[in-house]
Amino acid sequence: MRRKHDKGEIAKAGLEVVLSGGFDATGVETILKQANIPRGSFYNFFPSKEEFGLAIIDLFAENLHQTIQLFLQDYSLPPLDRIKRCFEYFITKFESYDCSKGCLIGNLALEMSDKNERFRLRIEEALQNWAKDFSVILSEAQKENAMPAHLDPEMVAENLISSWEGALLRAKVKKSSEPLKNFIYLFFERYLK
Repeated sequence: MRRKHDKGEIAKAGLEVVLSGGFDATGVETILKQANIPRGSFYNFFPSKEEFGLAIIDLFAENLHQTIQLFLQDYSLPPLDRIKRCFEYFITKFESYDCSKGCLIGNLALEMSDKNERFRLRIEEALQNWAKDFSVILSEAQKENAMPAHLDPEMVAENLISSWEGALLRAKVKKSSEPLKNFIYLFFERYLK
C-alpha cells in the first residue's frame, strides 16, 4: 500500500531545499525527490510552484513565530535579555549549518520581492509579524526603564530585524557568525543601553 502524503510534509521537505538552493533554482522534481513523493501528490496540494512558495513562507513564518515566543515568554529574564537570547539561538542554528542557509524570509526577500508581488506581500506580512512580537517586549523594556524612553519600540523592532537580516547576509558571505555577534554586541551592549 502506498503511503499517503500531506501538504505540511511536502512544504517542510521543500522548505529545506529552497533554503539551501533558492526558489527559482529549485525545480519541482527536486522537491519531489526530497519529500520522496510522486508528482501527482505535489499538484494535489499545490496548483502551482508559486502556491508552494507561499506555503513555505507561511510555514517558515509560523515556525519562526513559535520559536520567538518560546524566548519572549521566558519571564524569568528581563525583556531585552529575552530578545537577545532569541538572536543568540538563531546564531547557534546558523553555525550548525556551517554558516549557510540563513533565513528563508531574508533569502526570498532578496530573490523574489522584485519578481513576484504575492511573494513580496507575504514576506512583508511575515516581517511585520516578527516586528510586532519584538515591539511588545521592547515596550515592556521601556516601561521597566531598561530601554531609553525616547526610542519608539516599533521603530526599534523594525530596525532590529533589518539589521539582523543585513548581518545575516554579511555572515553568509563571510562564512562566519562574526557579523551576527557584532549585531548582538552593538544592539544589546551599546544602542539599547
